[in-house]
Amino acid sequence: MLIERYLAREILRPVIGIFVFLMVVVLVFYASQLLGRAALENLPMSIVLRMAGLRLGLFLDVLVPVSLLLGIVIGLGRLQAAHEITALASVGAGRRRIVAALLWTVLVLALLVAFASMLFRPWAYATLYDLERELAAELNLERVEPGRFQVGDDQWLIYAQGRGEAVLTDVMVRQRADRFSGLIRAQRLRQETEEPGVVRLIFEGNVHSYTMAPSDQPDMVARFERFDILLQVGDPPRRAQLRRAMSMAELLDHPAPIERAELQWRLVGPASVLALALAGLGLSRINPRSGQSARVLSATLAGTLYFSAMGVVINWLEQDQFPAVPGAFIVPLAVLAVLAVRYWMVQRGPGAPL
Repeated sequence: MLIERYLAREILRPVIGIFVFLMVVVLVFYASQLLGRAALENLPMSIVLRMAGLRLGLFLDVLVPVSLLLGIVIGLGRLQAAHEITALASVGAGRRRIVAALLWTVLVLALLVAFASMLFRPWAYATLYDLERELAAELNLERVEPGRFQVGDDQWLIYAQGRGEAVLTDVMVRQRADRFSGLIRAQRLRQETEEPGVVRLIFEGNVHSYTMAPSDQPDMVARFERFDILLQVGDPPRRAQLRRAMSMAELLDHPAPIERAELQWRLVGPASVLALALAGLGLSRINPRSGQSARVLSATLAGTLYFSAMGVVINWLEQDQFPAVPGAFIVPLAVLAVLAVRYWMVQRGPGAPL
């Protein structure tokens, strides 16, 4: 047991270090994007931080297997460089003791990824969609700064010269749709909530509406004292998004390809932990003369190819261009097949390691 604990500790240190490093990289990436959006659209910082944290958690099913792969390769590489693997082998503690040392850790990480994929993932996506709707609802008059153009959504551009109590003054609103483009100018603009997800924009005072129609139709100009527009904010998520927020039971009840692909992505997460852990053990058997950098480079390439292949298979499943069985499990099964062939070749070769 003492040897197993020592091996586990020496191998898990780089696993934890790499995991923290990758988490920081992903967090910085999403935080920079969201902070830029917050500065541009004046978003509440609390919502921005929640969204960054949720998106970070969505990467657990990728970051944990990759960290385990790289950490095992680096940890075993250090032990080999210090000739500790050779010393352990001389007293009968070969590869089986190393596997035993990692067994419980790998199983715990597989359970963690299963939780992240099957329970946290749908909850996080559902929360993100709710936050996006909330942000869309707030992308109206409350956050329009006088003297600056404010993008409401994909169609609206709002400009106000001044602001009063719950009202914008000297406003200009541009609406752009697929078949027409319109411009509204008014002395005042205020907003009322009609129902959840729907707001009423009320233009008052010398309202001028300009509608630029297609080239084969004349433009229209109208003048009103009051002009109301009902605006739906926070469009409901598309089907491709909704399936990410579905629970496991809901996915099982929907046999369509797009839901089946989401289900298989969640199920294959724990298998990825086991497959990449074994891949790390296999990649650690590299000629010591090639150095530690060759091990890390090979492991990085293997992890990249693994999840690239996983993404391709998932896309094929969504388009119903790949059989549901074995489905996404073809990728970890392929890794296991390559490792089995490599192990067989090593065992047959001269000077086979213990």
